[in-house]
Amino acid sequence: MNVTSKKNRLLQGLNTLKEKGVIGTIFLLIILLVGNFVLQGAMRIILRTSTPFHTPISGSMEPTLKIGDLLIIQGSVTAKDIYAHPGNGDIVVFKDPMNPEGIPIVHRAIDKYQVNGVWYIVTKGDNNAVPDDWAWYFPRGGKYNVAGHPESYLIGKVIFVIPYVGYFQRALDETKITLDGYAVTLRMFFIAILIVALFYMEFTSSPEDAEEQSKTEKPDPDLQTNKYK
Repeated sequence: MNVTSKKNRLLQGLNTLKEKGVIGTIFLLIILLVGNFVLQGAMRIILRTSTPFHTPISGSMEPTLKIGDLLIIQGSVTAKDIYAHPGNGDIVVFKDPMNPEGIPIVHRAIDKYQVNGVWYIVTKGDNNAVPDDWAWYFPRGGKYNVAGHPESYLIGKVIFVIPYVGYFQRALDETKITLDGYAVTLRMFFIAILIVALFYMEFTSSPEDAEEQSKTEKPDPDLQTNKYK
């Protein structure tokens, strides 16, 4: 098979894919995937944090924040950037001192103090009776004489709240399906189903299309009769 023949077969294959809409589908999927990464990357750059979104998992901040609210977080903040006040202090997101790699905590900053040159932030949930006290991990201080978390544990402060949206986001990302020993999030599962559905629709003709194609390919009886007259 010569080069020209291979080129013609390749062009024919591409035309077939184009007619079926496969190229358009692939292009759309590429745009969606790239757009998703670009959006996430842009939000990380704009908000200056690797965790630009968060959702409360308890009622400790009610009625200010509710479970399922989507929190927009401004990162790269220091203790000096945080306004600490029991009534209207900044709502901060910080690593859980008992499990720094676990789910972050969202509470209000009510005080801050320094010990040996290190800033500590005292927090309290609006729905909690007493401030957080991490005395097992950090030194006490401030007007409440409790142990706050160090500045290095700060992830950011909440700058915007979208009600209820975070509930669905968390459900998609935390609900997992185990397939042959592999954990797949509900979001990944839905994306896979969507991709399969798109390709199925592109490769499968509808009954109307099949009927129309059958009519087109079926020879006209009158033409057949006239042919032999």
